[in-house]
Amino acid sequence: MTITLLVTAAILVAFMTWRHGAKCYDRGITDAVLMHRSGRLKYSTYFDDNGSRMVNIEIDSLDE
Repeated sequence: MTITLLVTAAILVAFMTWRHGAKCYDRGITDAVLMHRSGRLKYSTYFDDNGSRMVNIEIDSLDE
């Protein structure tokens, strides 16, 4: 009985952790799209010393 309860709790915690990460990712993408649309998010691509493509991201502050 105790083992079943522990396994169920572990599965529930793992699912909730995964779901929290998915929600944060969705919100981050939405924020990035809105910042890009308003002109706050600026980026450029370049190649590093090893020839790997990299992205330089700049975010302007909010004008309040």
